[in-house]
Amino acid sequence: MAIIDVLKYDGPNNTLVWKWRSTSNESREEELRLGTQLVVNQSQEACFVKGGQLLDVFGPGTHTLSAKNLPILSNIIGLAFGGESPFKAEVYFINKSVSMDAKFGLLPFNMMEPNFKIPIPITSRGSFALTVNDSKLFLNRIVGTVPDFETRTLSQYFRGVIVESTKNAITKIAREQNLSPMELESIVFEVANAVKGLLATTLMDYGLDLRLFNIEAIPIIDDDPKVKKIIEDYQRIMSEDTEERMRLKRRSENLDVYRVERSFDTSEKVAENMGGGLGEGGNLIGTMIGMGMVNPIANQMGSIMQGSVAGVNNAASNNHDNDEVFEDLKKLGELKASGILTDDEFNAKKKELLSKLK
Repeated sequence: MAIIDVLKYDGPNNTLVWKWRSTSNESREEELRLGTQLVVNQSQEACFVKGGQLLDVFGPGTHTLSAKNLPILSNIIGLAFGGESPFKAEVYFINKSVSMDAKFGLLPFNMMEPNFKIPIPITSRGSFALTVNDSKLFLNRIVGTVPDFETRTLSQYFRGVIVESTKNAITKIAREQNLSPMELESIVFEVANAVKGLLATTLMDYGLDLRLFNIEAIPIIDDDPKVKKIIEDYQRIMSEDTEERMRLKRRSENLDVYRVERSFDTSEKVAENMGGGLGEGGNLIGTMIGMGMVNPIANQMGSIMQGSVAGVNNAASNNHDNDEVFEDLKKLGELKASGILTDDEFNAKKKELLSKLK
């Protein structure tokens, strides 16, 4: 009869629960004796189960099994002959480190396209990470179903709640935001957060703590030519809509600039027409002297050059203000034509006057 001297588990990290088995005598794989060494690694717990009931739990470290550290089990089986006789018990090693290998994927399901009113098949895939938070609760809910509980087994075990929660979240959020199936990639984070809350509550009932839930994609299944045609039409419409939006935006931004430029061009031509052909032979100075207008014009020029035309800012109406500005432009043109103002002086003052047009 084989007597086990050391109990330990050094297998892969993606195993959440591993049931100890004898490698020397499978027919008596559950037989133990007092004095056996139990080695529990970091992030592990070893649980002793008898008749489906979880009895004693050991944390990390090396333990020598005795009646003292197996009080519940000892009382149940009654260890005789000083512990030399074998006794039966199931030993489960619980991996409490964070498991990152859990994957999931949804079978394609139809979602209505709101613009074309046609069902479009979509799917989703992702991953999640969890850890065993309560070994006793986890074993009590899982023991009796599978001897070894790997991460991929966990995905299959909870596949129903993952699939339904993900489908419901995608449908609900897309409806609320009036999204087309072609736009679902924009809500992967919202869907993941919604499903995480539901899944975390379910896993908590099994002694599991959900650390991460990630939706990698919500793609369209475009194997059907009809679906491909809808996608192409949708993309074309969205492209045309984007171009139209950009065109209207540019037009709105440039509208004020266009108005100012047109006003400036018109006013400049008016000023040039007013500044030429005055007096006989173009002798404006002689005409001004003969009419006794030298001093008034000089004074007016001084007012214009100093920017103190009070009538423009204090006029009673916009039409009157514009009349004042055009009058000043006329006089400014006369001064330029007579050679009193240089081109630079004329252009600078002309821009100043044109800015006052309403």
